[in-house]
Amino acid sequence: MANPADVVGRLTAMQAQEDRYARWSVAQRTPAGSPSALRSALAGGAILRTHVLRPTWHYVAAADLRWLMAISGPRVDKKNTRRYRELDLDRSALERSNAAIANAVASGARTRSELAVALEAGGISTGGQRLAYLLMHAELSAAICSGPMRGAEHTYAAFDHRVPAAGGPTGDEALAELAWRYFSTRGPATVTDFSWWSGLNAGEARAALAMVQSRLGSRALDGRVYWHAGGPPSRRTQRMDLVQCYDEIIISYRQSRDILHTPTTAFAIPRDIDGFRHVMLLEGRLLGHWRVRSSRQGHVVETRTRIGLGERQRTALARSIERYQRFLVVT
Repeated sequence: MANPADVVGRLTAMQAQEDRYARWSVAQRTPAGSPSALRSALAGGAILRTHVLRPTWHYVAAADLRWLMAISGPRVDKKNTRRYRELDLDRSALERSNAAIANAVASGARTRSELAVALEAGGISTGGQRLAYLLMHAELSAAICSGPMRGAEHTYAAFDHRVPAAGGPTGDEALAELAWRYFSTRGPATVTDFSWWSGLNAGEARAALAMVQSRLGSRALDGRVYWHAGGPPSRRTQRMDLVQCYDEIIISYRQSRDILHTPTTAFAIPRDIDGFRHVMLLEGRLLGHWRVRSSRQGHVVETRTRIGLGERQRTALARSIERYQRFLVVT
């Protein structure tokens, strides 16, 4: 894929709660692997970072956010109901908060701390986790989304200022589009995997799949039915990838994530094995784990495997580490 916006648009949504590692997930899917193009896309609004699909951050192409939020915003917001209640946030408080936030960003992007000041000035307490959930509710209500970085700080901007008015597909057409996007980029996968990734319930996921399954192939294996588009993926000899633990190649699946496993190595999110949280893949299968340690010499990538590596594998790993270290230098 040519650029970061193409990558994110093709994958529809990319989980992005750990900012630097999320940027790496995008960069490693582009030929140059440089973060500068991603910074430009985020600053200019071609890519937005917000809560969508599930109650966590994602990168989404601006052109897709309006229709995706129409599908998932109400669902994710409903899942937060219990936490709203625990934080003493009733519907009235949430509505007043949305109004205060929308007023604050009407004239330009605002940082998290600036929005906290605006809310407090309106008599809305932001203590504890209240601010995080007030901002998430505003995102899920399509009041705000990510704005450009201000130095090292993230900002929020008015949703309608950053997201194109053309809303994309709606209703069943939107559900079908979501299913097609998922299975055509992440297949072979099961409907249970799709339900997890999309945030749809099991019945909605099955209905969405039914609308596109005539365009897909399928295969039953070990009691599961896998759906996919096109033929089998091409394989590149001894391809080695350093993948962050929330990369889409892992987080897109739930039922069939075990396909990554090998007889010697398994993976479970969000396991932290002495800091070795991230994943080494060899030809798409789990080989081991990696972490980054800062030293006087810069960022050192450390790896851990349960099997010895051959010469070609060591060479491939060295190249992957070098590419990641180049990315870190200019991040």
